[in-house]
Amino acid sequence: MESHWIISDSASSYSTSDFFISGKSLGLCENAYCRKRTLSGGRQTGVEIIDLSNGVISLSVCVTRGMSIIDGACGPHYLGWISPVKEIVHPQYINPYDLGGRGSHYGFNEMLNRCGVEWSGAMGEDRVIDNKGQYNSVFLPLHGKIGLTPASRVVLSVSDEDLILEGDVPEQNVFGVNYMLRTSIRLRPGAAAIEIEDTLSNLGSSEGEYEMLYHTNFGPPFLEKGSRYYGSFSRMVPRDEFGSTDMNEATLFGAPSPGFIEQVYLFRPLADENGLAHQILTNEAHDLAVHVAFDPLTLPYTILWKRTASEEEGYVVGLNPCSDLPNNRAFEREQGRVSGIAPFCDVKFRHTISIVEGQGNVIDLVDRIRKISDQCMVGDAGDFGFLTT
Repeated sequence: MESHWIISDSASSYSTSDFFISGKSLGLCENAYCRKRTLSGGRQTGVEIIDLSNGVISLSVCVTRGMSIIDGACGPHYLGWISPVKEIVHPQYINPYDLGGRGSHYGFNEMLNRCGVEWSGAMGEDRVIDNKGQYNSVFLPLHGKIGLTPASRVVLSVSDEDLILEGDVPEQNVFGVNYMLRTSIRLRPGAAAIEIEDTLSNLGSSEGEYEMLYHTNFGPPFLEKGSRYYGSFSRMVPRDEFGSTDMNEATLFGAPSPGFIEQVYLFRPLADENGLAHQILTNEAHDLAVHVAFDPLTLPYTILWKRTASEEEGYVVGLNPCSDLPNNRAFEREQGRVSGIAPFCDVKFRHTISIVEGQGNVIDLVDRIRKISDQCMVGDAGDFGFLTT
């Protein structure tokens, strides 16, 4: 039996008041729930949050910021990171063009932030066709717009005891793209996993371009001195001179270090027999890990964002599957990596975040990933045609 609750719908100018639905009312276990709350105070006034839990994992999803997952918990384990930005800042207070195009950093604090969809990478100049059929130079800021766009429709569903939160996030322009990104977050009964399946639909009658990046970020308890990164990939490339070409050094993390200059590594993922690529971040003891699995058919690259700065600056690592590399769109188009979407067609992105506990379970997963990546090669930025930005 399926049950549905419409939380908001711009087409009918409808939005529920804040609410709490118990696990019993949802037909789930006693510890499950769904709650809507509207924040007050400072720059987060008016921000809408949906909290949901299957009794194992709890999440806070921001309706006002592209259905981003702000943070969560799995038992005693915090999911997310501690950003210097403490408030969940409303998009009206974030100007993406500030700081030379890095303005999204004034609100950046999510565990999962979608970057896209017209563009997702570094800021820079590109050309677009206007309503007169002429090319114009435009400046595209960092990370795109989708993560700063409120969802136009949000629905909570319970199906076969799965708890599903869907949100439709538009990216539309009278003389440009006509896209809708339907985001879906699924929690299964008793599972320590978050299943994300997003569908990008081109509602227009012309082919368009898209870029998609899942900025998936974690701090302690997964990140600490001695933590390790493992992934199923065929090639690893440092973005610039700050990254090591020693794989052992690149995938090992240190204690918080004030003033640490971020290191970014680019990977060409390898899929297993089920068509999924894998990356994990383990603690030093290898008895706790976060595992990110994704479909490389539509996310054919992934990025390790290594920022082991001080705790006050943001001690964090990002495991970021993406459709192309995080350059300016014009450069990625020159390299043939920007994807196209035909009129009235869809593209699906699948991405699962799981929590793995117990040394035996973590080591088994590490061994399985290592077997996929036995022939990994380490290269330099030229291998991917990477532009240092």
